[in-house]
Amino acid sequence: MVDLERVVEFAPDAVLIIGAEGEILLANAAAERMFGYPREELLGQSVEMLVPERFHQAHRVDRGRYGSDPHPRPMGSGLNIVARHRQSGEFPADISLSPLGTGATIAIVRDVSERKRMEMALWAATEALEQRLAELRAKSSVLQSILDSMGDGVVVFNQNGQLTTINPAARRLYPKARHNTQLAEWAEAFDLFLPDRVTPFPSEELPMLRVLRGEAVDGLEVFVRHPDVPEGIWTSVTAHPLRDASGVVTGGVLVIRDNSARKFAETALLAGQEAERKRVSRELHDSVSQSLCSLIIDVEMLRNELPESASAIRARIASHQEKLTELSEDVGRVARRLHPSVLERLGLRQAMEQLCGEFGEREGLQVRFSHQALPQSVSPSVALCLYRVTQESLRNIVSHAQTRQATVTLSGTAPAIDLVIEDGGVGFDAEAVHGKARLGLVSIEERVRLVGGRVAIHSRPGTGTRIEVRVPVGMEPLGAKA
Repeated sequence: MVDLERVVEFAPDAVLIIGAEGEILLANAAAERMFGYPREELLGQSVEMLVPERFHQAHRVDRGRYGSDPHPRPMGSGLNIVARHRQSGEFPADISLSPLGTGATIAIVRDVSERKRMEMALWAATEALEQRLAELRAKSSVLQSILDSMGDGVVVFNQNGQLTTINPAARRLYPKARHNTQLAEWAEAFDLFLPDRVTPFPSEELPMLRVLRGEAVDGLEVFVRHPDVPEGIWTSVTAHPLRDASGVVTGGVLVIRDNSARKFAETALLAGQEAERKRVSRELHDSVSQSLCSLIIDVEMLRNELPESASAIRARIASHQEKLTELSEDVGRVARRLHPSVLERLGLRQAMEQLCGEFGEREGLQVRFSHQALPQSVSPSVALCLYRVTQESLRNIVSHAQTRQATVTLSGTAPAIDLVIEDGGVGFDAEAVHGKARLGLVSIEERVRLVGGRVAIHSRPGTGTRIEVRVPVGMEPLGAKA
Protein backbone atom coordinates (compact mmCIF):
# COMPACT_ATOMS: atom_id res chain seq x y z
CA MET A 1 0.00 0.00 0.00
CA VAL A 2 1.09 3.54 -0.61
CA ASP A 3 1.34 5.84 2.39
CA LEU A 4 -2.13 7.37 1.77
CA GLU A 5 -3.75 3.95 1.84
CA ARG A 6 -1.98 3.16 5.11
CA VAL A 7 -3.29 6.38 6.62
CA VAL A 8 -6.87 5.45 5.64
CA GLU A 9 -6.45 1.87 6.83
CA PHE A 10 -5.24 2.81 10.27
CA ALA A 11 -7.46 5.88 10.77
CA PRO A 12 -9.35 5.76 14.14
CA ASP A 13 -12.69 6.61 12.44
CA ALA A 14 -14.52 4.34 10.02
CA VAL A 15 -13.83 5.32 6.40
CA LEU A 16 -16.25 4.23 3.64
CA ILE A 17 -16.36 5.04 -0.07
CA ILE A 18 -19.95 4.89 -1.31
CA GLY A 19 -20.72 4.57 -5.02
CA ALA A 20 -23.29 6.57 -6.94
CA GLU A 21 -25.89 3.82 -6.41
CA GLY A 22 -25.20 3.54 -2.71
CA GLU A 23 -22.93 0.51 -2.86
CA ILE A 24 -19.94 0.22 -0.53
CA LEU A 25 -16.73 0.36 -2.56
CA LEU A 26 -14.16 0.61 0.28
CA ALA A 27 -14.09 0.03 4.02
CA ASN A 28 -11.14 0.34 6.41
CA ALA A 29 -10.33 -1.68 9.54
CA ALA A 30 -12.13 0.79 11.81
CA ALA A 31 -15.32 0.27 9.74
CA GLU A 32 -15.09 -3.47 10.34
CA ARG A 33 -14.85 -2.94 14.08
CA MET A 34 -17.53 -0.24 14.19
CA PHE A 35 -20.19 -2.14 12.29
CA GLY A 36 -19.21 -5.74 13.15
CA TYR A 37 -18.91 -6.96 9.55
CA PRO A 38 -15.85 -8.43 7.84
CA ARG A 39 -14.69 -6.24 5.00
CA GLU A 40 -15.62 -8.93 2.44
CA GLU A 41 -19.28 -8.81 3.54
CA LEU A 42 -19.39 -5.02 3.29
CA LEU A 43 -17.93 -4.50 -0.19
CA GLY A 44 -20.58 -4.28 -2.87
CA GLN A 45 -23.45 -4.13 -0.38
CA SER A 46 -25.90 -1.23 -0.03
CA VAL A 47 -24.89 1.28 2.58
CA GLU A 48 -28.42 0.97 4.03
CA MET A 49 -27.27 -2.29 5.68
CA LEU A 50 -25.42 -0.07 8.19
CA VAL A 51 -28.60 1.86 9.06
CA PRO A 52 -31.49 0.56 11.22
CA GLU A 53 -34.19 -0.89 9.01
CA ARG A 54 -36.81 1.65 10.02
CA PHE A 55 -34.64 4.41 8.52
CA HIS A 56 -33.85 2.68 5.18
CA GLN A 57 -36.37 4.56 3.08
CA ALA A 58 -35.55 7.94 4.62
CA HIS A 59 -31.84 7.25 4.13
CA ARG A 60 -32.32 6.47 0.42
CA VAL A 61 -34.22 9.74 -0.01
CA ASP A 62 -31.44 11.68 1.79
CA ARG A 63 -28.78 9.88 -0.27
CA GLY A 64 -30.55 10.77 -3.50
CA ARG A 65 -30.90 14.39 -2.43
CA TYR A 66 -27.21 14.54 -1.62
CA GLY A 67 -26.32 12.90 -4.96
CA SER A 68 -28.18 15.61 -6.84
CA ASP A 69 -26.25 18.31 -4.99
CA PRO A 70 -23.01 16.82 -3.66
CA HIS A 71 -21.05 19.10 -1.35
CA PRO A 72 -18.73 18.67 1.64
CA ARG A 73 -20.59 18.23 4.91
CA PRO A 74 -18.32 18.39 7.97
CA MET A 75 -18.66 16.23 11.02
CA GLY A 76 -20.72 17.72 13.79
CA SER A 77 -23.35 19.23 11.50
CA GLY A 78 -26.01 18.79 14.16
CA LEU A 79 -27.87 15.81 12.62
CA ASN A 80 -29.06 13.03 14.93
CA ILE A 81 -27.75 10.03 13.02
CA VAL A 82 -28.21 6.44 14.14
CA ALA A 83 -26.04 3.59 12.81
CA ARG A 84 -26.30 -0.18 13.35
CA HIS A 85 -23.77 -2.73 14.58
CA ARG A 86 -24.28 -6.26 13.29
CA GLN A 87 -24.66 -7.76 16.76
CA SER A 88 -24.89 -5.09 19.45
CA GLY A 89 -27.53 -3.00 17.75
CA GLU A 90 -27.91 0.74 17.25
CA PHE A 91 -25.50 3.47 18.26
CA PRO A 92 -25.37 7.22 17.70
CA ALA A 93 -22.93 8.38 15.03
CA ASP A 94 -21.53 11.49 13.47
CA ILE A 95 -20.72 11.48 9.71
CA SER A 96 -18.77 13.78 7.42
CA LEU A 97 -19.32 13.54 3.64
CA SER A 98 -17.00 14.60 0.82
CA PRO A 99 -17.95 14.05 -2.89
CA LEU A 100 -15.48 12.46 -5.32
CA GLY A 101 -15.31 13.44 -9.00
CA THR A 102 -16.53 9.94 -10.08
CA GLY A 103 -19.91 10.35 -8.41
CA ALA A 104 -18.80 8.45 -5.37
CA THR A 105 -18.71 9.87 -1.85
CA ILE A 106 -16.24 9.49 0.99
CA ALA A 107 -18.01 8.95 4.32
CA ILE A 108 -16.09 9.19 7.61
CA VAL A 109 -18.13 7.77 10.50
CA ARG A 110 -17.45 8.31 14.22
CA ASP A 111 -19.14 6.43 17.07
CA VAL A 112 -20.31 9.15 19.47
CA SER A 113 -21.90 6.83 22.05
CA GLU A 114 -19.52 7.95 24.79
CA ARG A 115 -20.03 11.58 23.90
CA LYS A 116 -23.80 11.15 23.99
CA ARG A 117 -23.55 9.43 27.37
CA MET A 118 -21.45 12.33 28.63
CA GLU A 119 -23.91 14.81 27.17
CA MET A 120 -26.80 13.01 28.89
CA ALA A 121 -24.88 12.89 32.16
CA LEU A 122 -24.03 16.57 31.79
CA TRP A 123 -27.64 17.37 31.00
CA ALA A 124 -28.83 15.40 34.04
CA ALA A 125 -26.21 17.10 36.22
CA THR A 126 -27.24 20.48 34.83
CA GLU A 127 -30.88 19.74 35.55
CA ALA A 128 -30.03 18.66 39.10
CA LEU A 129 -27.86 21.74 39.59
CA GLU A 130 -30.59 24.04 38.31
CA GLN A 131 -33.09 22.37 40.61
CA ARG A 132 -30.71 22.70 43.52
CA LEU A 133 -30.09 26.35 42.66
CA ALA A 134 -33.83 26.92 42.54
CA GLU A 135 -34.16 25.29 45.96
CA LEU A 136 -31.30 27.40 47.31
CA ARG A 137 -32.86 30.55 45.86
CA ALA A 138 -36.16 29.65 47.50
CA LYS A 139 -34.42 28.90 50.79
CA SER A 140 -32.35 32.07 50.49
CA SER A 141 -35.54 34.02 49.90
CA VAL A 142 -37.10 32.51 53.01
CA LEU A 143 -33.97 33.19 55.06
CA GLN A 144 -33.82 36.75 53.75
CA SER A 145 -37.48 37.25 54.72
CA ILE A 146 -36.69 35.93 58.19
CA LEU A 147 -33.66 38.20 58.50
CA ASP A 148 -35.62 41.20 57.27
CA SER A 149 -38.41 40.60 59.78
CA MET A 150 -36.21 39.83 62.81
CA GLY A 151 -36.25 42.32 65.65
CA ASP A 152 -32.64 41.49 66.48
CA GLY A 153 -29.84 42.84 64.32
CA VAL A 154 -27.84 40.27 62.33
CA VAL A 155 -24.43 41.02 60.81
CA VAL A 156 -22.45 38.48 58.76
CA PHE A 157 -18.84 39.03 57.69
CA ASN A 158 -16.15 37.05 55.90
CA GLN A 159 -12.66 36.03 57.03
CA ASN A 160 -11.31 39.41 55.92
CA GLY A 161 -13.76 41.23 58.18
CA GLN A 162 -15.82 42.53 55.27
CA LEU A 163 -19.55 42.80 55.93
CA THR A 164 -21.53 40.54 53.61
CA THR A 165 -24.98 40.73 55.23
CA ILE A 166 -26.59 43.31 57.48
CA ASN A 167 -30.33 43.08 58.08
CA PRO A 168 -32.66 46.07 58.56
CA ALA A 169 -32.64 45.77 62.37
CA ALA A 170 -28.83 45.93 62.39
CA ARG A 171 -28.91 48.93 60.04
CA ARG A 172 -31.15 50.72 62.52
CA LEU A 173 -28.71 49.98 65.34
CA TYR A 174 -25.60 50.78 63.27
CA PRO A 175 -26.64 53.42 60.73
CA LYS A 176 -23.02 53.99 59.65
CA ALA A 177 -22.45 50.33 58.78
CA ARG A 178 -22.82 49.44 55.13
CA HIS A 179 -22.53 46.33 53.00
CA ASN A 180 -18.84 45.69 52.23
CA THR A 181 -17.68 47.74 55.24
CA GLN A 182 -14.05 46.77 55.78
CA LEU A 183 -12.34 45.58 58.96
CA ALA A 184 -10.44 48.86 59.39
CA GLU A 185 -13.73 50.80 59.23
CA TRP A 186 -15.50 48.88 62.02
CA ALA A 187 -14.67 51.24 64.89
CA GLU A 188 -16.25 54.19 63.07
CA ALA A 189 -19.07 52.20 61.53
CA PHE A 190 -20.31 50.63 64.77
CA ASP A 191 -19.52 53.42 67.29
CA LEU A 192 -19.24 51.01 70.24
CA PHE A 193 -18.46 51.89 73.86
CA LEU A 194 -17.99 50.11 77.16
CA PRO A 195 -20.97 50.10 79.56
CA ASP A 196 -19.61 53.27 81.19
CA ARG A 197 -20.80 54.98 77.96
CA VAL A 198 -17.63 57.06 77.60
CA THR A 199 -14.78 54.61 76.95
CA PRO A 200 -14.53 53.43 73.32
CA PHE A 201 -14.71 49.67 73.13
CA PRO A 202 -11.12 48.31 72.99
CA SER A 203 -10.44 47.44 69.36
CA GLU A 204 -8.74 44.14 70.21
CA GLU A 205 -11.81 43.07 72.22
CA LEU A 206 -14.42 43.94 69.59
CA PRO A 207 -16.81 40.99 69.20
CA MET A 208 -16.03 40.81 65.46
CA LEU A 209 -12.28 40.43 66.04
CA ARG A 210 -12.78 37.87 68.78
CA VAL A 211 -14.90 35.80 66.42
CA LEU A 212 -12.25 35.95 63.70
CA ARG A 213 -9.81 34.62 66.30
CA GLY A 214 -12.13 31.63 66.71
CA GLU A 215 -13.78 32.74 69.97
CA ALA A 216 -17.49 32.76 70.77
CA VAL A 217 -19.16 35.75 72.46
CA ASP A 218 -22.27 35.32 74.56
CA GLY A 219 -24.38 38.22 75.83
CA LEU A 220 -21.66 40.87 75.80
CA GLU A 221 -23.06 44.24 76.91
CA VAL A 222 -22.11 47.04 74.54
CA PHE A 223 -23.24 50.66 74.48
CA VAL A 224 -23.88 52.18 71.04
CA ARG A 225 -23.83 55.89 70.34
CA HIS A 226 -26.56 56.67 67.83
CA PRO A 227 -27.10 59.88 65.86
CA ASP A 228 -30.88 59.63 66.20
CA VAL A 229 -31.01 58.43 69.84
CA PRO A 230 -29.38 61.03 72.13
CA GLU A 231 -29.43 58.72 75.15
CA GLY A 232 -27.71 55.96 73.16
CA ILE A 233 -28.65 52.31 72.83
CA TRP A 234 -27.80 49.45 75.18
CA THR A 235 -27.19 46.22 73.29
CA SER A 236 -26.38 42.62 74.06
CA VAL A 237 -24.10 40.96 71.48
CA THR A 238 -23.86 37.23 70.79
CA ALA A 239 -21.38 36.15 68.13
CA HIS A 240 -20.04 32.90 66.73
CA PRO A 241 -17.42 32.05 64.09
CA LEU A 242 -18.38 30.43 60.78
CA ARG A 243 -16.13 27.51 59.79
CA ASP A 244 -15.65 25.41 56.68
CA ALA A 245 -15.64 21.59 56.63
CA SER A 246 -12.04 21.50 57.83
CA GLY A 247 -12.75 23.80 60.78
CA VAL A 248 -11.05 26.90 59.37
CA VAL A 249 -12.75 30.18 60.34
CA THR A 250 -14.32 31.67 57.20
CA GLY A 251 -16.13 34.55 58.88
CA GLY A 252 -18.63 35.15 61.62
CA VAL A 253 -22.15 36.17 62.53
CA LEU A 254 -23.28 38.68 65.15
CA VAL A 255 -26.73 38.84 66.70
CA ILE A 256 -27.40 42.19 68.39
CA ARG A 257 -30.35 42.74 70.71
CA ASP A 258 -31.53 46.19 71.74
CA ASN A 259 -31.82 46.00 75.54
CA SER A 260 -32.47 49.69 76.12
CA ALA A 261 -36.13 49.27 77.12
CA ARG A 262 -35.27 46.44 79.50
CA LYS A 263 -32.39 48.39 80.98
CA PHE A 264 -34.53 51.48 81.49
CA ALA A 265 -37.23 49.29 83.07
CA GLU A 266 -34.69 47.68 85.41
CA THR A 267 -33.41 51.10 86.40
CA ALA A 268 -36.93 52.37 86.96
CA LEU A 269 -37.72 49.28 89.05
CA LEU A 270 -34.58 49.77 91.12
CA ALA A 271 -35.38 53.44 91.55
CA GLY A 272 -38.91 52.50 92.62
CA GLN A 273 -37.58 50.02 95.14
CA GLU A 274 -35.22 52.61 96.56
CA ALA A 275 -38.04 55.14 96.73
CA GLU A 276 -40.21 52.66 98.62
CA ARG A 277 -37.32 51.84 100.94
CA LYS A 278 -36.87 55.56 101.58
CA ARG A 279 -40.59 55.98 102.29
CA VAL A 280 -40.68 53.06 104.72
CA SER A 281 -37.45 54.24 106.32
CA ARG A 282 -38.88 57.70 106.84
CA GLU A 283 -42.09 56.21 108.21
CA LEU A 284 -40.11 54.13 110.69
CA HIS A 285 -38.02 57.13 111.71
CA ASP A 286 -40.76 59.74 111.84
CA SER A 287 -43.56 57.60 113.21
CA VAL A 288 -42.51 54.35 114.82
CA SER A 289 -39.23 55.64 116.28
CA GLN A 290 -40.91 58.78 117.61
CA SER A 291 -43.72 56.73 119.15
CA LEU A 292 -41.18 54.43 120.78
CA CYS A 293 -39.28 57.44 122.14
CA SER A 294 -42.49 58.84 123.60
CA LEU A 295 -43.33 55.46 125.10
CA ILE A 296 -39.85 55.19 126.66
CA ILE A 297 -40.28 58.64 128.21
CA ASP A 298 -43.76 57.75 129.52
CA VAL A 299 -42.43 54.53 131.04
CA GLU A 300 -39.59 56.45 132.66
CA MET A 301 -42.10 58.91 134.13
CA LEU A 302 -44.28 56.03 135.31
CA ARG A 303 -41.30 54.36 137.01
CA ASN A 304 -40.36 57.61 138.74
CA GLU A 305 -43.92 58.06 140.07
CA LEU A 306 -43.86 54.72 141.87
CA PRO A 307 -42.79 54.75 145.55
CA GLU A 308 -39.45 53.38 146.56
CA SER A 309 -41.22 50.56 148.33
CA ALA A 310 -42.45 49.18 144.96
CA SER A 311 -38.93 48.17 144.00
CA ALA A 312 -39.98 44.96 142.27
CA ILE A 313 -42.40 46.78 140.00
CA ARG A 314 -39.87 49.52 139.34
CA ALA A 315 -37.30 46.88 138.34
CA ARG A 316 -39.76 45.23 135.94
CA ILE A 317 -40.59 48.60 134.40
CA ALA A 318 -36.87 49.40 134.03
CA SER A 319 -36.36 46.05 132.27
CA HIS A 320 -39.18 46.80 129.85
CA GLN A 321 -37.74 50.27 129.36
CA GLU A 322 -34.41 48.74 128.33
CA LYS A 323 -36.18 46.44 125.90
CA LEU A 324 -38.05 49.38 124.41
CA THR A 325 -34.75 51.24 124.04
CA GLU A 326 -33.22 48.22 122.27
CA LEU A 327 -36.30 47.98 120.06
CA SER A 328 -35.98 51.66 119.19
CA GLU A 329 -32.35 51.14 118.28
CA ASP A 330 -33.27 48.14 116.13
CA VAL A 331 -35.93 50.16 114.33
CA GLY A 332 -33.33 52.86 113.71
CA ARG A 333 -30.89 50.34 112.27
CA VAL A 334 -33.63 48.87 110.04
CA ALA A 335 -34.51 52.35 108.86
CA ARG A 336 -30.86 53.07 108.02
CA ARG A 337 -30.53 49.78 106.15
CA LEU A 338 -33.65 50.53 104.17
CA HIS A 339 -32.39 53.96 103.18
CA PRO A 340 -28.89 55.15 104.03
CA SER A 341 -29.70 58.82 104.58
CA VAL A 342 -26.14 59.15 105.84
CA LEU A 343 -25.09 59.12 102.17
CA GLU A 344 -26.97 62.34 101.63
CA ARG A 345 -25.88 63.93 104.90
CA LEU A 346 -22.24 62.92 105.19
CA GLY A 347 -21.17 61.50 101.83
CA LEU A 348 -19.87 58.18 100.55
CA ARG A 349 -16.75 57.78 102.68
CA GLN A 350 -18.43 58.47 106.02
CA ALA A 351 -21.44 56.33 105.07
CA MET A 352 -19.21 53.37 104.19
CA GLU A 353 -17.20 53.78 107.38
CA GLN A 354 -20.39 53.82 109.45
CA LEU A 355 -21.73 50.79 107.61
CA CYS A 356 -18.59 48.76 108.32
CA GLY A 357 -18.70 49.82 111.97
CA GLU A 358 -22.35 48.77 112.34
CA PHE A 359 -21.56 45.28 111.03
CA GLY A 360 -18.87 44.99 113.67
CA GLU A 361 -21.21 46.04 116.46
CA ARG A 362 -24.27 44.11 115.29
CA GLU A 363 -22.82 40.96 113.72
CA GLY A 364 -19.43 40.64 115.40
CA LEU A 365 -17.71 40.94 112.02
CA GLN A 366 -14.44 42.88 112.29
CA VAL A 367 -14.37 45.00 109.13
CA ARG A 368 -11.22 46.97 108.35
CA PHE A 369 -12.21 49.91 106.16
CA SER A 370 -9.67 51.96 104.21
CA HIS A 371 -9.92 54.61 101.53
CA GLN A 372 -7.61 56.71 99.39
CA ALA A 373 -7.77 59.38 96.70
CA LEU A 374 -11.54 59.49 96.55
CA PRO A 375 -13.02 62.11 94.19
CA GLN A 376 -14.75 65.05 95.84
CA SER A 377 -17.98 64.48 93.94
CA VAL A 378 -19.69 61.15 93.26
CA SER A 379 -23.06 60.86 91.58
CA PRO A 380 -25.87 59.68 93.92
CA SER A 381 -26.56 56.60 91.80
CA VAL A 382 -22.92 55.49 91.99
CA ALA A 383 -22.67 56.20 95.72
CA LEU A 384 -25.83 54.21 96.40
CA CYS A 385 -24.58 51.34 94.21
CA LEU A 386 -21.27 51.09 96.11
CA TYR A 387 -23.05 51.28 99.45
CA ARG A 388 -25.55 48.54 98.52
CA VAL A 389 -22.82 46.29 97.07
CA THR A 390 -20.82 46.61 100.29
CA GLN A 391 -23.93 45.98 102.37
CA GLU A 392 -24.84 42.83 100.43
CA SER A 393 -21.26 41.55 100.40
CA LEU A 394 -20.89 41.92 104.17
CA ARG A 395 -24.21 40.10 104.65
CA ASN A 396 -22.89 37.25 102.50
CA ILE A 397 -19.69 37.10 104.55
CA VAL A 398 -21.69 36.86 107.78
CA SER A 399 -23.99 34.18 106.34
CA HIS A 400 -21.58 32.00 104.34
CA ALA A 401 -17.89 32.79 104.80
CA GLN A 402 -17.44 31.31 108.29
CA THR A 403 -15.04 34.07 109.26
CA ARG A 404 -15.14 37.08 111.53
CA GLN A 405 -12.79 39.31 109.57
CA ALA A 406 -13.14 41.25 106.33
CA THR A 407 -11.61 44.24 104.58
CA VAL A 408 -13.26 46.94 102.51
CA THR A 409 -11.11 49.21 100.36
CA LEU A 410 -12.44 52.22 98.48
CA SER A 411 -10.17 54.11 96.10
CA GLY A 412 -10.68 56.67 93.38
CA THR A 413 -8.80 56.52 90.10
CA ALA A 414 -10.65 59.01 87.95
CA PRO A 415 -12.76 58.58 86.00
CA ALA A 416 -13.68 55.49 88.05
CA ILE A 417 -13.97 54.30 91.65
CA ASP A 418 -12.68 50.91 92.72
CA LEU A 419 -14.25 48.93 95.55
CA VAL A 420 -12.59 45.75 96.84
CA ILE A 421 -14.18 43.53 99.50
CA GLU A 422 -12.17 40.58 100.81
CA ASP A 423 -12.56 37.86 103.39
CA GLY A 424 -10.41 34.91 104.43
CA GLY A 425 -13.32 32.53 104.79
CA VAL A 426 -14.19 29.14 103.30
CA GLY A 427 -14.69 30.51 99.76
CA PHE A 428 -16.64 28.74 97.02
CA ASP A 429 -16.32 27.54 93.43
CA ALA A 430 -17.07 30.74 91.49
CA GLU A 431 -17.43 28.89 88.18
CA ALA A 432 -19.84 26.33 89.63
CA VAL A 433 -22.23 28.90 91.09
CA HIS A 434 -22.06 31.32 88.13
CA GLY A 435 -25.51 31.80 86.65
CA LYS A 436 -27.22 29.60 89.28
CA ALA A 437 -29.26 32.42 90.81
CA ARG A 438 -27.23 32.92 93.98
CA LEU A 439 -29.30 35.94 94.86
CA GLY A 440 -26.66 37.94 96.69
CA LEU A 441 -24.19 37.76 93.82
CA VAL A 442 -26.90 38.36 91.24
CA SER A 443 -28.01 41.48 93.11
CA ILE A 444 -24.44 42.78 93.19
CA GLU A 445 -23.86 42.14 89.48
CA GLU A 446 -27.17 43.74 88.49
CA ARG A 447 -26.59 46.88 90.53
CA VAL A 448 -23.10 47.37 89.14
CA ARG A 449 -24.22 46.71 85.58
CA LEU A 450 -27.01 49.28 85.81
CA VAL A 451 -24.53 52.07 86.58
CA GLY A 452 -22.23 51.03 83.74
CA GLY A 453 -19.67 49.34 85.96
CA ARG A 454 -17.91 46.00 86.01
CA VAL A 455 -17.64 43.39 88.74
CA ALA A 456 -15.26 40.44 89.11
CA ILE A 457 -15.73 37.76 91.77
CA HIS A 458 -12.69 35.64 92.64
CA SER A 459 -13.09 32.70 94.96
CA ARG A 460 -11.98 29.10 95.43
CA PRO A 461 -12.86 26.67 98.20
CA GLY A 462 -10.58 27.30 101.15
CA THR A 463 -9.08 30.54 99.84
CA GLY A 464 -11.69 33.14 100.75
CA THR A 465 -13.46 35.53 98.39
CA ARG A 466 -12.46 38.78 96.69
CA ILE A 467 -15.03 41.02 95.00
CA GLU A 468 -13.68 43.75 92.73
CA VAL A 469 -16.00 46.50 91.52
CA ARG A 470 -15.21 49.40 89.21
CA VAL A 471 -17.83 52.04 88.43
CA PRO A 472 -17.58 55.37 86.57
CA VAL A 473 -17.58 58.32 88.94
CA GLY A 474 -20.15 60.48 87.19
CA MET A 475 -22.48 57.88 85.76
CA GLU A 476 -25.78 59.59 84.98
CA PRO A 477 -29.12 57.87 85.45
CA LEU A 478 -30.29 55.92 82.44
CA GLY A 479 -32.40 57.97 80.08
CA ALA A 480 -30.27 61.05 80.52
CA LYS A 481 -28.15 62.26 77.64
CA ALA A 482 -24.89 60.31 77.57
